[in-house]
Amino acid sequence: MLKFLRSNGTSKRANGVSKWTVPAQALRATAFEAARTDLSPQPIEPSWIKEGSPVARAVTLSESPDSLLTAGLWDCTAGTFTWIFGCDEIVHILEGEVRVHDGTTTHVLVPGSVAYFPAGLETIWEVPRYVKKSFILRAPYQSRVRRAASAIKQRLVALARR
Repeated sequence: MLKFLRSNGTSKRANGVSKWTVPAQALRATAFEAARTDLSPQPIEPSWIKEGSPVARAVTLSESPDSLLTAGLWDCTAGTFTWIFGCDEIVHILEGEVRVHDGTTTHVLVPGSVAYFPAGLETIWEVPRYVKKSFILRAPYQSRVRRAASAIKQRLVALARR
């Protein structure tokens, strides 16, 4: 479906129905240096670690106005661990190497490699020494109808508890 940007900064679908309104001043490009070192600890679930003592860190660098898209950096020291993707993710390897087993294939990712992992995929990550990646996460979209239904359900549950 085509979308058009109006002069006032709001988006409009080609069929004339507005999807969202974002003021033009809120729309900005984001650029960042891959050499950043201000990553914070992001511990791997201890039961997922199969070998070694991997230490993972990450920093979120950008988020879309609707919070459905997030970009950042992540790094990890040597180890082998399970990773289950909670949302769709695209990674671009910046440094180091990782072997990712997805149940049928082993993907060897090195600097310059780009990979897509769908939500729900369970993988085994083998980091020989160190890996650093940039990532883009896409959260599942909830339609207005689904959000409204969820809100109504929450209210009904709250009323039933009274």
